[in-house]
Amino acid sequence: MGLFKKFRDAWFAPMSFDSLDDDFYDRLEESLILADVGMDVALDATEKLRVLHDFYRQGEEADFHFDAQDMMRKGHDFRDYICPDFIEKHSDYLILGGKFCRVLYLKDYANYIKDSFISELTDLNRNMMLSLDIVPIPMDEAVREIENRLLGVETNITQWQRRQNANNNFSAVIPYDMELQRRESKEFLDDLTARDQRMMLGILTMVLTADTKEQLDMDTDQILSLARQKMCQMAVLKYQQMDGLNTVLPIGTRKINTFRTLTTESQAVFMPFKVQEIQDKGGIYFGENAISHNLIMCNKANLLNQSAFLLGVPGSGKSFSAKELIAFLILNTEDDVLICDPENEFGALAAALGEETATVIHMAAGGKDRLNAMYMVDGYGENNPIVEKSQFIMSLVEQIDRTGVGPQQKSIIDRCTALVYQEAEAKGKTATLCDLRNKLLEQPEEKAKEIALSLELFTTGSLDIFGHESTVDLDKRIVVFDIHSLGDQLKPTGLLVITDTILNRVTLNWKKGKRTHVFIDEFHVVFENEQSGIFFNSAWRQFRKRNGYPTAITQNVEYLLDSVQASTMLSNSEFVVMLNQAFSDRSKLSKLLNISDEQMSYVTNADAGCGLIKYGSALVPFINRFPRDTKLYQLMTTKPGEGVFGGGDAS
Repeated sequence: MGLFKKFRDAWFAPMSFDSLDDDFYDRLEESLILADVGMDVALDATEKLRVLHDFYRQGEEADFHFDAQDMMRKGHDFRDYICPDFIEKHSDYLILGGKFCRVLYLKDYANYIKDSFISELTDLNRNMMLSLDIVPIPMDEAVREIENRLLGVETNITQWQRRQNANNNFSAVIPYDMELQRRESKEFLDDLTARDQRMMLGILTMVLTADTKEQLDMDTDQILSLARQKMCQMAVLKYQQMDGLNTVLPIGTRKINTFRTLTTESQAVFMPFKVQEIQDKGGIYFGENAISHNLIMCNKANLLNQSAFLLGVPGSGKSFSAKELIAFLILNTEDDVLICDPENEFGALAAALGEETATVIHMAAGGKDRLNAMYMVDGYGENNPIVEKSQFIMSLVEQIDRTGVGPQQKSIIDRCTALVYQEAEAKGKTATLCDLRNKLLEQPEEKAKEIALSLELFTTGSLDIFGHESTVDLDKRIVVFDIHSLGDQLKPTGLLVITDTILNRVTLNWKKGKRTHVFIDEFHVVFENEQSGIFFNSAWRQFRKRNGYPTAITQNVEYLLDSVQASTMLSNSEFVVMLNQAFSDRSKLSKLLNISDEQMSYVTNADAGCGLIKYGSALVPFINRFPRDTKLYQLMTTKPGEGVFGGGDAS
């Protein structure tokens, strides 16, 4: 209670304007933070003032602006800023600045109350505030009180039996009400001593607000009717409306004493924490909560790590969700966005943003767009950049030659890679795959020539787009790497090279203090062999360490989970969006991410764009419906016959 007293004193104690200095506001904020019992993140003084301002001045929420220094300079009292213009008191209601309000309390409890009672109250589409005051009773006092009650009941029963015996009525049965009192007292004592329950005193109060007295009366009748349906009784406080209002408001005070005795178990049904919400400050819209219908605002900067996965069967809305997120990032942040696009789905959206903002790089055999697979910026890799690049070349060779890369090949690649970079630095030029192939041909080992032969396609062959210096502009805010024209056989190789290129760009942005969002579609492809999986796992870690926010998109969840490295990356990711899932995938995801069957029901036969979000420790079902009569929808949809990608018209 000391915390509540400090909180109350901070608000209501008379003050001298001479004391409105920085120290006063520091002490005020400390009291407000201490009063924030049970919150994950304590509200500061300004945010608490906003809560009271929004209640007292409904309709003026957007006008709230509190500047403590300015108010000190003008000699104003902050209470005048949040309070209503006037208060008119009546026996059973109040008028606060033109708004009608009424305070009710829970007068009588049912023998059994469902946990849906409070949630149904709060689900009513009315402006209300509900408060639950709980006073825990020390265990020794509670046990002593119940024992005294039980002793009193036993005494009454004994006296009744003596009277019956005095009247020679030896076969009289103990009255039902006495027996009921005895049984309930014993059960209560057993709850405290054997079932680890606590005795508590509780008060449930709520305040309704309305624009008119008639509307207020109708809302009151609705609340009273709902309580009666639950075998409870709500009542209006008579001539105690101001005391009730001060009890409901989050100022840590209690002016009414309508206590009811409850156990921990019975008190738990009044906890209205049925729905998890994600409403981060500075967050990006990601749909609507399927239960509460509140907006989901995600700010991944608040998570332990920013790695994300977007999972779903074909047609579940993965690409649309990714493009929607990209559009919101572009509109609401200054971050860069890099996209690996295996199906040419993101090009239309990027093109609509303009050449000054976005560029689309088309990777195709014989194309004019080239990427240097050997390019390496200062700061590349976690430790030794040459070692990291050697690992990348090993992954590239393994993608080309499915027989694998043995110890001898690894040694040759490591040696030649180091020599190529040394010579390039000495000559002041940029190393390329052609230089690496030439260096391999100079080696005496036959295996070196075999590796060089594997690289021929990418250096002097038809797919030399990765073997020479880059010819594309990688400095735009949005860069889309389109590898659709590479074909299914060469997509894994292209994906590796592009990932390495993205890693270079993320490193450059990191040095500039800029955040980068990375989207990689068909993510499962990179884990088709061991070396590429190792390389990509390393790149994933580097994205996270260098202020990069990687998002992996895949429809082949089962294949992804079969990889130990991929499943580890998924289980360690703090942000996972699960759209409609196949049956076999649901069971594996449920086990990997520790999701209950009830929660997984939201990804069973779910509509497109709907599913389940894992956001840190929270699991929130969501729905996301985008208006179809917009140009943005036409740019993002991939449904046949709709939009640019589906053969429609974006106009």
